[in-house]
Amino acid sequence: MSVATFCPPTGRTRATTPAAVLVALVSLLASLLALTGAGPAAAAGTECAPLALAPFGDPGGAVGTANLPSEGSACFTVRIEEAGLHLVSVGPRSIVHAQMYASDGTEVDCYDETFSESGRCQVPEPGTYTVKVVNGQWSDTDATVTVVPLTQATRGCFERTGTGWDLPAVSRTSTGPLEVDCQPFEGEPGELVRLTNGTKVYGGMTAWITDASGARICPHFPPDDQDSLSCVLPGTGPYRVISQVSNAEGGFPAAYAVTVRSLSAPRGCRPTSVRPFGTLDGLDFGSVPCFTFTASRTGPHLVQQVDDYSAAPVLVFDADGRIACREYDLCRLSAGGTYTAVLGRGTYPFEEYDDDLVVLDRASGAGCVSAGTGLFRGELSAVGEYDCVELNAPEGARIAALTPINASGVVAAPEVVDATGAQQCGATELAAGDCALTGTAPFRLLVHSKSEGARAIGAYALALHRTDAANDCPVLPSGSFTADGAEAVFGTDADTFSRCFSIPADAHSGAEVLQLAATSGGVPAKFSVLDTTGKRVCDRAATTNGWTLCDLTPSLAHTVLVTGRAQAAGYTLARRDVTRTASSAGCARTAATTVGGPSLAAPAGEPGTLTCHQVTAAATDVVHVDVRDALGTANLAVFGAEGDAECSFANRSCAVTGSTTHQVLVQTPATLKAAPEYHLDALRIADADGPAAECVRVPSVAYGYGPVTGTLDERHSAVCAVLPTAGFDRFAAEITDTSGATTTAVPALYNSRWSNGCTQSTSGALCAAGGSSSAAEPTLFLLGLPEKASSTAYSARLTCQSTLCGTEKAAVTAVSPATGVAGTKVKLTVTGTALGPDTQVRLRQSGRTLTAVTDSVAADNRSVTATLDLTDVAAGGWDVSVSTRCCEYQRGGFTVTRPGLTTTALSKPTKATVK
Repeated sequence: MSVATFCPPTGRTRATTPAAVLVALVSLLASLLALTGAGPAAAAGTECAPLALAPFGDPGGAVGTANLPSEGSACFTVRIEEAGLHLVSVGPRSIVHAQMYASDGTEVDCYDETFSESGRCQVPEPGTYTVKVVNGQWSDTDATVTVVPLTQATRGCFERTGTGWDLPAVSRTSTGPLEVDCQPFEGEPGELVRLTNGTKVYGGMTAWITDASGARICPHFPPDDQDSLSCVLPGTGPYRVISQVSNAEGGFPAAYAVTVRSLSAPRGCRPTSVRPFGTLDGLDFGSVPCFTFTASRTGPHLVQQVDDYSAAPVLVFDADGRIACREYDLCRLSAGGTYTAVLGRGTYPFEEYDDDLVVLDRASGAGCVSAGTGLFRGELSAVGEYDCVELNAPEGARIAALTPINASGVVAAPEVVDATGAQQCGATELAAGDCALTGTAPFRLLVHSKSEGARAIGAYALALHRTDAANDCPVLPSGSFTADGAEAVFGTDADTFSRCFSIPADAHSGAEVLQLAATSGGVPAKFSVLDTTGKRVCDRAATTNGWTLCDLTPSLAHTVLVTGRAQAAGYTLARRDVTRTASSAGCARTAATTVGGPSLAAPAGEPGTLTCHQVTAAATDVVHVDVRDALGTANLAVFGAEGDAECSFANRSCAVTGSTTHQVLVQTPATLKAAPEYHLDALRIADADGPAAECVRVPSVAYGYGPVTGTLDERHSAVCAVLPTAGFDRFAAEITDTSGATTTAVPALYNSRWSNGCTQSTSGALCAAGGSSSAAEPTLFLLGLPEKASSTAYSARLTCQSTLCGTEKAAVTAVSPATGVAGTKVKLTVTGTALGPDTQVRLRQSGRTLTAVTDSVAADNRSVTATLDLTDVAAGGWDVSVSTRCCEYQRGGFTVTRPGLTTTALSKPTKATVK
């Protein structure tokens, strides 16, 4: 196959040129190209343009250019002087690719499968070769190409550089993406070196270590998950780095740098030593990104670079150049000896440093101070400092380390390690009081800051507590809902921001409410409760008056940790039983009453005061619970016999069942004003036999329910009805006070799970059955007194929000009578199911239609009465149809008789016609 075969065919036809003239032009063009060494590709159908080999560095004129049509190509001839690896570079890379052919048409292998790189052409012998450049896109493009022999050893390379870490990175300049550069370096066979490269601004480049072959001599993937930038130098050298910048922000010329540093024989690194904990004396910030240090023993160490702003872990290599510690993890040294630490991951050659290296042995007690429980104060004087506190706590103990709320000083981040340096717990467990000392004593508390700059420096305070059974915390007495109930009274000041209390194992119920209240200072505080196994049973966020339910672990003691601020403030902390035995803790007993029975009045007390009512009922009873007051500020929560939460704390009614006692907590939040008294409704709305007898049984809700009217007051606080609803039913609740009052009765719609499906909005109430299908889902509708009024004259209507509610479908079975006297008004009765007020009876005759006006609808929606006016209607027969909300039914005929005559007509039922 001739070379000319590789040139692209003619893309378009031109006028014919005489042969002699064409030969002369081609000869002249070839002579000019030969003089310059490179130039535009030859036109299709002519000899390929000559292309000179490009040197390392700026390729100068040794660049081939061609304008390539869509999916077209151009060819160049290049004279190669010696066999070996040649780099063929093209541009633009994402569009154009190149192929190389020997003079006999054999394609040269130009793809490195190991590294998945193209353009790496292994030329088998000297000679003339053809380079074909192909356009892979559907539009014309201007292409460029160079061929650089990589076997030139050091010819055309930069001056040799060393591998010391104290040598500055030399900034080079690339003229364009076709430039290939060569940087020799001083390396010995078997030496482990680390290559870094990069453009000064954002960009991309490729660089690899090679010898005289020009090929990559380092493995693609380093063994044993070692450093991807490291390489053990094989062979005998000389060694060099070949690099090529592909792009750079702002274009070309582009600054870049290549560095090679020795790891197995590091030179120029700054020596440092393992420090004691505490103040970082003698910090010496410098620009060399490498340190060496000697560790006397194995185990976890803290190795981090520090400056005056931040601290960060570093990459550490052992004496063999293998990675000992990653820059994102704790440094666990597997053997004593000398190590090399590289700052900033060592991946960007232009990185500037002004750092020192801090190395701390986590298993060392050097620089530690001793402390027991109570307040510990310290100060971090430099970024990266770690203080060490040796704890007076044995193996198996549990401890807490608490920090003040909104502390103005440094935010301390403590952790606990054992004698081997192994972490026992971090800041989260210490703050929660769940730090178990399970390792080898002695145990040490390491304190540092994760902040940066000035925020990492300053004084800090920690409150240390034991949270196991051996703690020395005072007992928190069992309290009462009465005014004289026992409680803990304590305070905080500049030296005390935290307190602890104990709850004895044999002196608590299964569920108790703990309430913290600020009595002076107005400073929020928080608390948490843990049992002796470390389980946190409850907690409460910072508040000046707040409570929470705590499920206390049977037969175990508990520790209460209270945290405030280091300033003067006073508090009370009380715990109260909310199980079936709550009556002994001042929870007043009252029996559930029937629907329509009276409410219970009780004094509200000061805002924040918790009042308890123990409502008694059969376990199978369902009790509607609500609290009302003149200001609408009282809320309630309900707990079962075991202290399980039945109703969440809210200003909303609920229904409870399954327990013989229900503990109802009533409170006006401390931030609101309390009314002088409140009224509690505890109404039995169902029992083991079903809904209460006092509830009206409604036969149909096809179109809704009501209107119903009546009066409610504190002696008769609610009415109820049982509705035959379906699961997807939704109703708009239209409720007014017929006397004109603005406060209106409050609806509730309870489903089979006794969940209230009524919600209030500015546009009114919407009540949903809350079922999961269209099947029957009976509900109980309850209408109670307004939130802020003790009486109301109500009118209430539920309007179905869909075509029909309930489970019945609309149907018409008959219309009677079938005859009427002309000149009179006839009462018609329509029977069927799901018939509503919009049901219409129509009589049709010869284009004339009579419509009967609906008078009434039966409560069960199974019959409708309507008046048919036969005034001015002549005797004769009429066709009868009945129209409902969904359909129109043909129902036989109707006969109008003359006055004084009686006629009987038969109705013939027909199928319904869907409208």
